Amino acid sequence: MEEIQFIVSKLNEPPFSLNMQLVDFDEKSPLELLQILNDVFSEMDSQMKMDVRDEPEEARANRMMMFLAMLKFKIPDESRDTFTEGLMYGEKTVVYPILHWVLQRLPALQKRAYLARYLMPIEVPADFLQDETLSDIYARYKEMQNEFKAVHKTVDQLRASDLKPGELKAEITQLEDERKQLADKIERLKRQVASEEGFEAMLAATSRLRQEQEEEAKLAERAREQRFQLHQAEARAADAGRRLAALKDGAASQNAESMLRQLEAEVAALARRSDVVLAGELSDARRRLQELEAARLEPQKTREDVDQLEAEVEHAQAECQELREAVEQALKQRGDQNLIMSRHAAALAAKKLAAKEEEMERLQGERQRVAAEIEEHEGKASAAEGPNREEMKSFADQLRAKTAQYRALKKELGELRAESVVLHRTEQVLKARDQNLDDFLRQLETKKGVRGYRETHETLVKASEQAQMVDAEKGETLDEISEIVRKITQQLKEKKGELAPQIKQLRDTRKEYKEVEGEYLKKRSVYEKVAVGLEVEKQELETACTEKQDGCLQEESRYHYLQCLKHIAEATLDKVRQEEKYQKGEGRLLPEIQTFQDLYKNKEQQQKNMANQLRKRQKEIKENEGSYMKQRAQFANLKKLLDIKLNAKKAQASAKSGLDMFGNDASDFGSANVMTLDQP
Repeated sequence: MEEIQFIVSKLNEPPFSLNMQLVDFDEKSPLELLQILNDVFSEMDSQMKMDVRDEPEEARANRMMMFLAMLKFKIPDESRDTFTEGLMYGEKTVVYPILHWVLQRLPALQKRAYLARYLMPIEVPADFLQDETLSDIYARYKEMQNEFKAVHKTVDQLRASDLKPGELKAEITQLEDERKQLADKIERLKRQVASEEGFEAMLAATSRLRQEQEEEAKLAERAREQRFQLHQAEARAADAGRRLAALKDGAASQNAESMLRQLEAEVAALARRSDVVLAGELSDARRRLQELEAARLEPQKTREDVDQLEAEVEHAQAECQELREAVEQALKQRGDQNLIMSRHAAALAAKKLAAKEEEMERLQGERQRVAAEIEEHEGKASAAEGPNREEMKSFADQLRAKTAQYRALKKELGELRAESVVLHRTEQVLKARDQNLDDFLRQLETKKGVRGYRETHETLVKASEQAQMVDAEKGETLDEISEIVRKITQQLKEKKGELAPQIKQLRDTRKEYKEVEGEYLKKRSVYEKVAVGLEVEKQELETACTEKQDGCLQEESRYHYLQCLKHIAEATLDKVRQEEKYQKGEGRLLPEIQTFQDLYKNKEQQQKNMANQLRKRQKEIKENEGSYMKQRAQFANLKKLLDIKLNAKKAQASAKSGLDMFGNDASDFGSANVMTLDQP
């Protein structure tokens, strides 16, 4: 029932909109059910749209079976013939499951039907593929199928993407405007330099330079990646070597239990590393990825934006230089050399303090790493059952080296702390000499019109230091790139020498290829002319054949229709002839009935008698309606009374005592007649 309700609800929705009720759908004839099924199929494939009454039963069943097979509808092999026969005659047990399955998956099946129109494989016998023409056509057919798959996949991805058409149009419009601006700018530059000599050579040289720079950047990036991969590979190799040596030593001096404990310790160390180190690296990578994603989503900077930013930077640098000169001039006019010396001493002390703090952080990190290694070695030592003499000696050497390194680092840390105390004391002395130094400098800057000079100076100092670091890194990178370029140039020369004979052979092969291609084009032209003529002739024959086939099908359908009418007329004629014989007394229709006329009169008389009886019964019911209703009400009241007595009896049986809520004996029913059943 739920299946039928689902089918009717789906058929009442667009695009079908049949507006049916369950009763209407249940009363549909087999031919009408087949027409509904065909209409559903035609919604998925327009080629299925037709009137099922104009089609022979077998052809209609075969067409629908092929369409269901294309939709991947599962038909049991053992009942395939029964299913086909049921589909041919429109049986509900066959049509209902098909409609339910199709309407459940209508959007997906629409897509499948659309794709099947272009992707259904065409079975071509292997003998036919021996022909070059058919083989080429079949190969081209496969290529076009693959191309259709790629295009359809791209379209689905675009439909599923979050990009909106309005945003895409706006972006395309913006890009078109930028392209026009660039084209206009290029045209203006071309007109400006058209009269200059050697411009084409210079343009070609700059183009080659740009290409080489891009190639150089790509090579540098590739070299950086390969160096990183090399470091990783070396680290993995060293780790594997250490593990191999440990396993070899362990196999010689340990039993299975101690090796298992050692492996458990290694697993614990790797787990700590994955939870701490790798988690930190993963978070850094994700943060970097988010920064890059945010940078990618920002609008692209044009050359005008870059020029504007450079101009702003130059203007800010000029203002800083003016402020610096004004402050120095003010200090010279004031003539306070102690203040200048104190400032320089404080700046140097702060710089030295920052350097020492960085060094201390590095040493603390080194100390933590050494502590982790010691913990790892202790774990391995505790996992091992009993180290041999060589292992103990090696471990003692390592321990002495680590102890010496630890003492040296501890001594350096003490010196750094002592120096930090001295610097802190120096800072306090300088502040004590002039407690209001910051206020004095702010007032002086405000008075001279150079407010914020110190902050700007500190920013410039930091910027210059960062610029020096960047320049140093750039210098190292340029040296590496120069070495890589030199190696690549050397390799290119070697490869050119190796490729010279092959290039010569390639030129000879190209000449032969051109000759063969010319001959091929001539023969292909002749072939195409013949193929076009044959194709036109084939299409004409196919058109004529299709017309004849359609006419044949129409005549065959009309023949079957006339045959049905003929059989009906013959059956009617036989019935009339039998009636004439029965009326002449040459036989009887039934033992009690002579002719069809008597049979129909008998049936008519039976129906009349039944109608008279029903009328009498209706009249009797109408006359006695009042007494019947009164009797029904009495029986209803009696039933209520019996229900109340039954409930009271149940309450009496379930109570623990024989008294009701008023303290009376519940077994005393007054003068009422009560029937009780004694328990056996």
